[in-house]
Amino acid sequence: MSQYKDKIRDILENKDQYHTAFYRANTFTGPSLYFHRLALKLRRDSDRQRYLDSIYATLASWGMHRMGPGGSKMADMALFKASVDALWEDITAASSISYHSISEADWTLLKKIFDGIRIMQSETRLVGNSKVMAHLVPNIIPPIDRAYTLKFLKGNTMIKNDVQHEWATMRNIISEFFIPVAKDSGFQTRAQAWINDLQTYPWDTSEFKVIDNLLIGAGKTNDSVSS
Repeated sequence: MSQYKDKIRDILENKDQYHTAFYRANTFTGPSLYFHRLALKLRRDSDRQRYLDSIYATLASWGMHRMGPGGSKMADMALFKASVDALWEDITAASSISYHSISEADWTLLKKIFDGIRIMQSETRLVGNSKVMAHLVPNIIPPIDRAYTLKFLKGNTMIKNDVQHEWATMRNIISEFFIPVAKDSGFQTRAQAWINDLQTYPWDTSEFKVIDNLLIGAGKTNDSVSS
């Protein structure tokens, strides 16, 4: 039984409510949606620079780079591109991983990608690298953040700055929460309906992104209840 069994039940039982709350909040618009959709569209594009430019712009529009002396800072584009270029064959191989039958060899491959990506100036990897990988291999990696993912699942927003610990945290979240939710037949039915209606639900770009949207919706719902 997953350690997140109560969280899984919460998301599955309230998926329609949380989905509505996510879209009603209308928090993420403009460039944050535009570049996210563009990055996914360009996954198969032969112009890798254009593809990586769109991922880089997505993370900037998602608040991963703050102007001024404080806040998070992204690495230079040249360093990011070089790190992805060195992993390109692995990224291509990982694009065929299915959450329905993920193997230990698949996890090893994903760890290699996670370890190798350089997107943030700080040593903290979990948030930045998961958001990059959510655009490189959206079939198996969701975006993870402090405010919604970690707060909902772990009750806090703390990240231990250690690459091995951060990888273990990401693998645990995916294997023990995202995959069980994605495999639920009721979720699959609703998620496919939303994904097939991108005109109405433009953020529902993959099954794992739908789950991420539900986590955000849960956070918005809980915030409104407590306020």
